Amino acid sequence: MPATTPALDTVRRARRAISTIFLLNGAGIGAWAVHVPTVQARAGFDTATLGLLLLTIAGGAMAAMPLCGALIARYGSRRLTLASGLLFPLMMAALIAAPTPALLFVLAFCFGAANGTLDVAMNANATEVEKARGVPTMSSFHGFFSLGGLFGAALGGLMLKLGMGNGGGAALLAAAIVLALLLVARNVLAVAPTPGEHGPGMRLPRGPSLYLGLLALLCMAVEGALVDWSALVLREQTGASAAQAALGFSLFSITMAACRFAGDGLVLRFGARGVMVAGGLAMAAGVLLAVVTDNYVVSALGFGLVGLGAANVVPVIFTAAARTPGMAPGVGLATAATVGYSGLLLGPPVIGWIAAHAGLAVGVGSLAIAGAVIAASANIVRGAASETVAAKSDSGVVQE
Repeated sequence: MPATTPALDTVRRARRAISTIFLLNGAGIGAWAVHVPTVQARAGFDTATLGLLLLTIAGGAMAAMPLCGALIARYGSRRLTLASGLLFPLMMAALIAAPTPALLFVLAFCFGAANGTLDVAMNANATEVEKARGVPTMSSFHGFFSLGGLFGAALGGLMLKLGMGNGGGAALLAAAIVLALLLVARNVLAVAPTPGEHGPGMRLPRGPSLYLGLLALLCMAVEGALVDWSALVLREQTGASAAQAALGFSLFSITMAACRFAGDGLVLRFGARGVMVAGGLAMAAGVLLAVVTDNYVVSALGFGLVGLGAANVVPVIFTAAARTPGMAPGVGLATAATVGYSGLLLGPPVIGWIAAHAGLAVGVGSLAIAGAVIAASANIVRGAASETVAAKSDSGVVQE
């Protein structure tokens, strides 16, 4: 066994540690999401200005992501994960408590940069844990993120109900996140970078990494669009009440979280390509089901089917991106993530433009094209699962 091979117990602890960090990141994002209306009201922003603030957060993330690959290649994913993991909750709490509009925009960019850096770094570390384990693991990590988002949203709602929406509750959550991170920090897997092995640490998107990024973009465009448009579809297409209309996105979120915890077993059994094909087809079928019916329960179930399909597409893509030939794992992952996350920005306005010209059903229904393209392009991830499993025999590490 090579001297650099992590011991089985080390890998077990590393898996628990990085799972915790995914959970904490999701909790911070969920808490921020439910505070958005409160922040908007305190700042006196109209809808357009709020949209600009949210765009600033996304801009910060996309500005930081391309730099992450170079930093990971030089310092390793562990250092960057811990550094950004400590900064992220502090920026979250500061953003929620920001007293002036000008400071809001500055902190929004910093929050986005911290979150974008953490996103790439923890995913890069997760691919290292997955490789050490020798079996698909990435989907479960993303499952913890989804679970954390649901927990953070519920906790944030409780804070608001208790009158702690001025930043006090967010500060307590930030302190808890920092404490939890410090408790697991020593167990985060450290893999020393190999200078010069994979070429430069920062590249413009091209080749397979660009293609993977574009597929991630399509999947994230669907996710982003459903956040903004699913409730409106249910109200306009089926006549659902406001409370009933929330069922669509709720089912989408719940099925996505649940399927991510089952995703590793699915990848192991059917392969990365099989999961991509099934996921893309389920996304396409779910979108079409949601927009062609006038029954709100059936339409909501369609959105739930989209969640089932989309759940494991991005984890599979990120695993494949970390194995892009000729690129360090962090660089390939950062490239795909940077392109992919632009889908969260592009999806909602593009669907809105189509809906304005051709109707809401056509606008949202056009997302089915994204699912079809993902299914048709699944060959690009064909080797990802088998390479992970092959690492088991090479490293001597087995699934615990």
